[in-house]
Amino acid sequence: MQVSLEWLNEYVNIQGLPAEEIAHGLTMSGLEVEDIEKIGADFSNIVVAEILDVKPHPNADKLQIVEVFNGTEKREVVCGARNIAKGQMIPYASVGSEVKDRKTGEKFILKPAKIRDVESEGMLCSADELGLETKDFQEEDGILILNRLKENLKHGQDVKEVLNIQEDTILHVAPTANRGDEMSVIGIAREVSSIFSRPLKYPEIKNSEQPEYSDFKVDIKNEDTCKYYAAGIIKDVKIKPAPQWMTRRLQASGVRSINNVVDITNYVMLEYGQPLHAFDQDKLGENYLCVRRAYDGEKMITLDEIERDLTHDTVLIATQKEPVGLAGLMGGYNSEVDENTKNIALESAYFTPPTNRKSARSVGLRTEACARFERGVDIEAVKPALLRAMELMEELADAKICGISETGNDKLPDVEITLRFSQIKRILGIEIPNNKCIEILEHLGFELLGKNDFSAKFLVPSYRVNDVTREIDLLEEIGRIYGYDKIEPTLPRKTQAPEISQEIQTINHINKLLLGAGLNEVVTSSLTGLPLINWVGIGYNNEEAVKVSNPQSDEYTMLRQSMVPSMIQVAKYNSDQGQKNIWIYEIGKTFFVKGTPDQKNTGVQENRILAGAITGNITSSKWHNVQETDFYTLKGLIESLIRDLNLENRVEYRPISDVSYLHPGRAAEIRLLGKTPISLGVFGELHPDTMEKCKLAQPLYLFEINLEEVLSNIIYTTPRYKELPLYPAVNRDIAFIIPQNISNQDIYKSIKKISSSLFKKAELFDVYQGKHVPEGSKSLAYRITLQDPNATLTDEKIDVEISKIKEGLKKAYPDINFRE
Repeated sequence: MQVSLEWLNEYVNIQGLPAEEIAHGLTMSGLEVEDIEKIGADFSNIVVAEILDVKPHPNADKLQIVEVFNGTEKREVVCGARNIAKGQMIPYASVGSEVKDRKTGEKFILKPAKIRDVESEGMLCSADELGLETKDFQEEDGILILNRLKENLKHGQDVKEVLNIQEDTILHVAPTANRGDEMSVIGIAREVSSIFSRPLKYPEIKNSEQPEYSDFKVDIKNEDTCKYYAAGIIKDVKIKPAPQWMTRRLQASGVRSINNVVDITNYVMLEYGQPLHAFDQDKLGENYLCVRRAYDGEKMITLDEIERDLTHDTVLIATQKEPVGLAGLMGGYNSEVDENTKNIALESAYFTPPTNRKSARSVGLRTEACARFERGVDIEAVKPALLRAMELMEELADAKICGISETGNDKLPDVEITLRFSQIKRILGIEIPNNKCIEILEHLGFELLGKNDFSAKFLVPSYRVNDVTREIDLLEEIGRIYGYDKIEPTLPRKTQAPEISQEIQTINHINKLLLGAGLNEVVTSSLTGLPLINWVGIGYNNEEAVKVSNPQSDEYTMLRQSMVPSMIQVAKYNSDQGQKNIWIYEIGKTFFVKGTPDQKNTGVQENRILAGAITGNITSSKWHNVQETDFYTLKGLIESLIRDLNLENRVEYRPISDVSYLHPGRAAEIRLLGKTPISLGVFGELHPDTMEKCKLAQPLYLFEINLEEVLSNIIYTTPRYKELPLYPAVNRDIAFIIPQNISNQDIYKSIKKISSSLFKKAELFDVYQGKHVPEGSKSLAYRITLQDPNATLTDEKIDVEISKIKEGLKKAYPDINFRE
């Protein structure tokens, strides 16, 4: 975007500020200035002189000696141009003047010269040597003849004045995608006003209200495409060139002048950042315009005389009969303003950024209007911009203003943010006086609603509601305007070694444990879809599903609620590639919709999950017997993990049969004991039906653990030294027959409860059902480990402890029968 400093000075006084200082201030505040360009007169000390006489050069056929009068004295100049004659008024550069070399384009200062033995006191200038385009001033090559361009010239008059050349400086700025408010001269003026603490002046609109024009109707058919639409009705327009002050500013901004009506719409767009479009009302054929989506197969010809194929994503401005413009992009050829136009419907609207961006893509078109709408224009400036343009139409096109027809809402709900002064030092790292912070924000358009010694409340201006929503945004505004370059670098007071949080350390420990156990870490996509969910046969909650608004395919329509499908998918893929031994795990996240999203809450609950799958053989070396993976292999892995996390004594494993994807007889739940038991996860063998459906060749064992619950319930303790036992431990085996419905976990709890302090552990090493064991019962064998830290255990003490355990088990389970 190009910004004229001459135009900018109309809204904020920048007198005395060098262009380089303004550019530096804007760049440091976040608005990059890519280039500074000087335009206008590229010469100095060039005056009007009259040719008094022209005579041949005595020593050169192609040169002439020209006598000129510059208002104060006569001078002789050697010149080779053939288009000069006595009585002409021409640009004269005396010795010391700065002009351009017509061949190289480089500037140089004139010095006294002798050409073929004749003194030449200065130079007669062509348009090229003044840095001007020759075609704009004369057709033939040679010296610029000024009296052909203007009458009543005076000797010694400044040529800049004669040619009406205005010097200006252009800043080439690059507003960021989130700052649509900077796509205007007023927006840049706000920034300069705040940076340099200079008052801001807005354009004065004399008639701030216009009557409703009921004879012309406007409508919005699709509310997602446009929030507010207005049409100003203007009669008896006279099409003519725009005034020079306006065309000069347009040209400085890189916009070509067309006629007064089109130039006014472009001028206001650059001034306010609000695109406008003028329709020839008589060509519309009716007093009606609407905003709607294009119909399938619809076509239209735009102002560039290109026929465009339209899609449902294309947003149109249309009458009841046909489209007359691409909304927010370009007008239609069938409603173009030309030299015969008399009556105008002047459009000003707020087209929503997403639909405008899609519409532009659908027709492969990008314009200055589109660049502003897709960033988001100020909805509360839509009508003022229209009123400003209508006022200029009345002034520069001798038009009659009839009124405005409008629909939609051009007001936004108030956004109020409280700024705590204590946060300024904490976040920015520097002390900025409270009053200075308030001044910066007020210059940027934030309205102070109230303040005290600790905080201030501000109303966010309408043009910043899209990117200023929180206190941290206000702090950013203060920081960038105050100047990050003003923050003095300081050394830290003391060196602090970075610390890894306990949570990250625990996750790293889990990774090491699982990798050490032989599992391979995998990373799968957080996106999933019904094809995978239905293939695995796992349920999902549609109401809590986090849906993707624009999915690329049916396979990626939502964020996952379980990681099990991904584990099965990876296992299936590796199995299909000929891999038999598959041990994998992943630490990832699942996602659920919880609550309503707002400024502080995304409305999505994320759970950190540990999931994995194992299948195949534990050992496959030819030196060992092959041992296949089974339910107890997985259980041992889980127990090892739980033990390493110091949760062993607070966890129990319960058989379950209600998990759809797990085998009902070979599945368990991990429960954290307490007043209200908490489920930490599940593990078990994949359900046979799912195995058959997924065409898996061998049993697959799965686990899924909620790490959020695990991490929040770990009790972190400082390790303490414990002296190694001086006396040996003793093992004794006991075996018994017991009803089948009594679990190993129940037996273990009972043994632990019955035993004295000599008890160390009990390990189940044999389970038998079959011959010599009654139906409905099972035989269990345990190895009991006893140890006394203060003495060697005697047989008598050991027998007493084992007898105590047996008696306690008999009391707890009357149907138990011990085997000798």
